[in-house]
Amino acid sequence: MFSDSEAALAKEVEEAVELEREKRIQKTILKIKTTYGKNAILKGVNLEEGSTMKDRNNQIGEHKL
Repeated sequence: MFSDSEAALAKEVEEAVELEREKRIQKTILKIKTTYGKNAILKGVNLEEGSTMKDRNNQIGEHKL
């Protein structure tokens, strides 16, 4: 009865904007990886000594290329 509809609407709009932003980021990441390869974008942890992510990205079905 006394709900704050303006605040609820503002929250929904903010969530929709954040969701759209996240979708654009994911599409951009996929486009970069498709164009330049899987190793174009990696997390910092994947660059540490002993990390196997770069090696795994160059394998198909656990077989070296």
